[in-house]
Amino acid sequence: METAIIEQEPVIFTTGAFLKPVMTTLNGKNVWMWTVTEFIDDSYKDGITYNPNEFAESREKLLEEIT
Repeated sequence: METAIIEQEPVIFTTGAFLKPVMTTLNGKNVWMWTVTEFIDDSYKDGITYNPNEFAESREKLLEEIT
């Protein structure tokens, strides 16, 4: 498994979420990308309110709704 580095700063806000820069490996190259680190408002899936776990031990548990 590749290692990801999450920076503490800068933090930016987009509607309903905070984002932080993350360095990860993609196709064998180190790249930086934004990742959501905290939800502030409802999320939606197929136009319906859907609030998933923010972190989990598996992909399946990550997709479980917590409302």
